[in-house]
Amino acid sequence: MFVQNLPLLFRRFSRQKLNSFLHIVGLTLGITTCLLIGLFIRYEMSFDAYHAKADRIYRVNQVWIDFGKKEFSYSTPYPLADQIRKDITDIERVTRIHHPPPAIVEITSDKRFRETRIIMTDPDFLDVFDVDVIKGNGHEALRKPYQALLTESQAEKYFGNEDPVGKSFRFNDKFSITVAGVVRDFPGNTHMSAPIIMSLSTDEEYLSTSLTHYGSVSGGSTFIVLPAGMKPGKSLTAAMNGIYDRTINKERWMPKDSRCELEIQPLSAIHFNSKYGGGGEFVKAINIKWLWFFGAVGLAVLLLACINFINLSTAQALKRAKEVGVRKSIGAGRGQLILQFLQEALLLVSIATTLGIVITKLALPYINTLAEKQIDFSLLFSKEILLSLLAGIVLTAILAGLYPAWLISKFDPATILKSGTVNAAPQSSLLRKGLVVAQFAISACLLIALLLIGQQMDYFRNKNLGFDKDNVVVIRIPENSQKAVLANELSKISQIKQVSFSTSPPTGDENTHWGTLMSRIGREDPNRQQVKLLIADENYCKLYGFKLKAGRFFTAQDTSEVSESRPEGQRFAKVVVNEKLVQALNYTSNEAAIGQKFWIGMNGWTADIVGVVSDFNIGSLHEDIKPSLIVQSDQLYNKANIKIARGADIPSTIAAITHSWKTSFPKGVFEFNFLDEQIDRLYKTESRLYELFKIFSILAMLISCLGLWGLISYAAEQRVKEIGIRKVLGASVSGIVALLTKEFLMLVLFAIILASPLAYIGVHSWLKEFAYRIEIGPWAFLWVAILSLAIAALTVGFRALKAAASNPVKSLRTE
Repeated sequence: MFVQNLPLLFRRFSRQKLNSFLHIVGLTLGITTCLLIGLFIRYEMSFDAYHAKADRIYRVNQVWIDFGKKEFSYSTPYPLADQIRKDITDIERVTRIHHPPPAIVEITSDKRFRETRIIMTDPDFLDVFDVDVIKGNGHEALRKPYQALLTESQAEKYFGNEDPVGKSFRFNDKFSITVAGVVRDFPGNTHMSAPIIMSLSTDEEYLSTSLTHYGSVSGGSTFIVLPAGMKPGKSLTAAMNGIYDRTINKERWMPKDSRCELEIQPLSAIHFNSKYGGGGEFVKAINIKWLWFFGAVGLAVLLLACINFINLSTAQALKRAKEVGVRKSIGAGRGQLILQFLQEALLLVSIATTLGIVITKLALPYINTLAEKQIDFSLLFSKEILLSLLAGIVLTAILAGLYPAWLISKFDPATILKSGTVNAAPQSSLLRKGLVVAQFAISACLLIALLLIGQQMDYFRNKNLGFDKDNVVVIRIPENSQKAVLANELSKISQIKQVSFSTSPPTGDENTHWGTLMSRIGREDPNRQQVKLLIADENYCKLYGFKLKAGRFFTAQDTSEVSESRPEGQRFAKVVVNEKLVQALNYTSNEAAIGQKFWIGMNGWTADIVGVVSDFNIGSLHEDIKPSLIVQSDQLYNKANIKIARGADIPSTIAAITHSWKTSFPKGVFEFNFLDEQIDRLYKTESRLYELFKIFSILAMLISCLGLWGLISYAAEQRVKEIGIRKVLGASVSGIVALLTKEFLMLVLFAIILASPLAYIGVHSWLKEFAYRIEIGPWAFLWVAILSLAIAALTVGFRALKAAASNPVKSLRTE
């Protein structure tokens, strides 16, 4: 029957072009939004799910407990994997993964690359994870030192179309690595997409690291595979912690009342949990709250589209009163009429869905670029999404078509044929108004959230971090021994104001600040606390404009010696500390802290305070300011911080810096970053998701306007005779427009009042993720109120003007 009625349905749509267009546009926008959000959520939820053993793979994480305080880390010692294999025979597989520092890969003398995504692992890696080796022997490659597997794209990058197996490249200009195999490229939805996979035994040679020594808590990630049917429980955790109790917790450097424990984390949870640090993942973890949030946005936008459809359909249905009257008078039952309206709704929804799929296909590359994802359109045809899509089509058709069908089919045919129009019951009017209120409440809620999140994003960029981040360029130093040469070259550039060497800028997406313990009396002090170390030279504090509160900055003459080769009592350093550290160690004032000495580090050295500076952020604004100190250690510097003079020509200055760097490091690969851009990247995830949210919020407002158009159209149809009488009696067009507009603007205002507390609660909950955040003021709510009322006034006013300008003779002809 549905197929037989298709020609009739299409003819009806062609006679009602504008109405059909508005129906389809609203639904298409809603369905497209839902599809894009659905693909985004499906992609994020599918991280690492492609591995055959994904539900049995777990990462072994470490928890350092010090007087009840916990520090979490993904990193565990190298020997742990072998000890697990030996002691816990129930475990099916164990593998170790290490992420070495960025390295220079040299193919030829004029073809070098700086690689940041490298892993070093053992042969079991290929048995734990699904890695498709397409050339060579993968297990053999990861068994021997100085061998590597490359992904297809990496092999092409290095060697073009030549067979890469057997070829070699220089690694950090220290030794040669032989390509022993090629693997298929990793998909985008994995946290370990490394284009270079080297043997772990190379790590032992490369970093002079012992794979059998527990002397350091850091080594890399340890993954286990449990047998089918086995779940991680207390007995497994106890067995693993038993290994630590026999090894690392007995190390001489482990302070009293401190211990390390192990926790087991499912592979599927890694992408949604940054608690253990992000050093073990190449793709930054995402807060799963964002997925719930976007899911709610998608459903809200689809609901807006359905409400919009109902209002437009109701307005249009009243125009078809005579048609319905004729059909009922010749014997059509109410059920038949409802079925006809539902068929029309189903056809419109099907057309909108088809258009939505096409637009999704076209928009997906843009969304991927904006969100920096690799969402494949083929995900749309996964079983889960296809079933959801089919169910959504039917449900949307029912939701969007049932009420108009029920409304128009219930009227008496004699009344309809006599007057040619129908008047809906007051309850129906209340329902439609309620739907418009719901529409604008949802839209206003999204817009308020959008503005407040935008304010927080601006706060990220503009907050005073306690140091000067502007006009600072950070470059890497491949060889510490050559830094004096670089400093001399840079001193010749007049646009450079100052240069400092360090292991890291104060903050940024690549900072490498070390964490350790501190106390006033030594390792066993029950009041010991965590402290962050910044390793930098004597120019660092001045370059970054740290505000000195007491004492002085250290100088080149302030010698330090913290090497473990010296007896513990002979290790010392002059340090500059922040006010947070002064408070943490309970010094009475900044001035009182000057000249004080305190204990630092697991192996212990004495810090002598020479200066106190104002607090400064060394991480993102998600975190509180930490007790921090700045100390010199000349042999560890691997970055140059360059302050460019204000007003300098940036491109020419960068060109001069590049020349100086290449003169100093002819075999290196030059890369630079502006510090303010590095800091912005700390909030990359929030920034990307904010841009997506902005798009969907605008779509929501557009759909709401279509719904408002539908309701004002309905009101105009219902009051057409009233408008005609008013015009005959002398009412002006502006007066009639005001009459029709006032009621709807009150509905929009009520929607904003309803949305405001909901938006406040939602955004306030999100802001709790940040240690430093904006205060929610009234301005976002006022701006959204003004904007919503203005948009509503334009939408309603235009339609009301059309109704008010109509010829009253036509509307009164039947009287």
